[in-house]
Amino acid sequence: MGWPSDDEHDNPTAQQHYYSHLVYLRSYPDERNAIRLARLEDEGPPPPEPADGARGWLRWHTRHLPSTDEFAGLLSRLEAEGLLSSNDVASYADKATADSVAELIAHIHAVDDITQARQQAECS
Repeated sequence: MGWPSDDEHDNPTAQQHYYSHLVYLRSYPDERNAIRLARLEDEGPPPPEPADGARGWLRWHTRHLPSTDEFAGLLSRLEAEGLLSSNDVASYADKATADSVAELIAHIHAVDDITQARQQAECS
């Protein structure tokens, strides 16, 4: 759900470290790493920090179902960062469910895929 910028590598957030560690463990599959990977996946990501932005909150809420107020805050963050339109926000209002969070993740992945395809087309 988005890569940290280059300057964030100097001082990664706990979430960025968590996801980097998952990538590392998946890249080097052996018995010891499989045990560590399972443990980390069971624990889930740490709480977001301001540098994690709306995506960090979305990741957090995949494991911690938001209250109605928290969900409204998540929608506002996603809209403020340009990841949701005001129409999208209105369509999700008062739907703080696991399915709604999953739909938002799918939506953000689609936005990322479109953005990446456009960037690749511009470079070609």
